[in-house]
Amino acid sequence: MPLQIGGSGAGKAFCKYNAKADKWFFRAEAGEEAEIARPTCVMDFDNIATGWFLFREGQVPERSIDPSIEQPVPSPGEGFKRGFVVNAFSPKFFGGIAEFAGTSVHLSNAIKDVYAQYEAEKANHRGMLPVVSCTGAEAMKDKYGTNYRPTFKILQWVERPKDLPNQSPVDAADVWRGGNGSVPSTAKPAAQHVPPPAPKPAPAAEPLGEAIF
Repeated sequence: MPLQIGGSGAGKAFCKYNAKADKWFFRAEAGEEAEIARPTCVMDFDNIATGWFLFREGQVPERSIDPSIEQPVPSPGEGFKRGFVVNAFSPKFFGGIAEFAGTSVHLSNAIKDVYAQYEAEKANHRGMLPVVSCTGAEAMKDKYGTNYRPTFKILQWVERPKDLPNQSPVDAADVWRGGNGSVPSTAKPAAQHVPPPAPKPAPAAEPLGEAIF
C-alpha cells in the first residue's frame, strides 16, 4: 500500500533535508547541527511511521502518529502537516542510527516513490533492508517558489545491521489513540522506543562497509 503522505525528537540523533535549499543536515545526540553531503544509508522501511507533524523552530515537534500506515488519522489542528519518520543507519554519515523525518511535500513524494520500490522488491529480499542513496535533486516550481525534490535510489539490499533494532522509530505515546484513548484493535501497535546503542565502527566484513554508508 502506498504511503499516505505528501523532524525530530529532542535528544536523539537526527538527519533532515531542507527542500528549499537542497541541503542535508545532521545532529548527533549531543552536538550541533551541521550540513552533510548527500547521504547513503540503510532505511528501516520495515518500521516506517506516518502521521501529522508540527515543527517549530527551537522546539520539540508535536506528533500524532498513525496507528499503522494503512490508517491515516484526523488532523490534530492548524499548522500540522502530513509526514513520515524512519530510522536510518550509516556509520559513515551518522555515526550509527539517525531519525529521519519530514513534512515537505516534495521530500514526502520522493520517499513515497522509493518506498513503493521497496514494497515491490522486498519479497525477493526477505529479512533484508534497502541501502538507499540520495543521488541528486530536481528543482520543483510551486506556489512557494522553487523547492527541491531529492532523488533516491536503492543501491542494494543488506541484512539488518546488528546495531539497528527492529522496532518503531516513535514512542507509543505519540501514536493516535482516538476518542476512547486506545489504539484501534486492527492497527499494528508501535513498539516502545528504546534509545539506540552508542555508535560503533562498522566491522570491515560488513556488507558494503563504511566506504558507501
